[in-house]
Amino acid sequence: MAEEQPNPTSRFTNRVADYAASRPGYPEDLWDALWEISGLQRGDAVADVGSGTGISAGPLLERGASVFCVEPNDAMRREAEDSLSGYR
Repeated sequence: MAEEQPNPTSRFTNRVADYAASRPGYPEDLWDALWEISGLQRGDAVADVGSGTGISAGPLLERGASVFCVEPNDAMRREAEDSLSGYR
């Protein structure tokens, strides 16, 4: 019998607070390198697919990108909306 796979749209629902509090971000050097290599400029549009709590969206927003987040998990998306609301 095949093992049942967790539903990707709900598997973190009951762990959002722990995820948001303990998931480390990415090093600033990564974002600096991405910006330089990609040629991104302030105001450029970026899609963050599977954005979760917005760990990647935050540094992109700080650098002036317009970030469009796609997150199928309602609880994760609400956390991202709350934590990133200051960038509106």
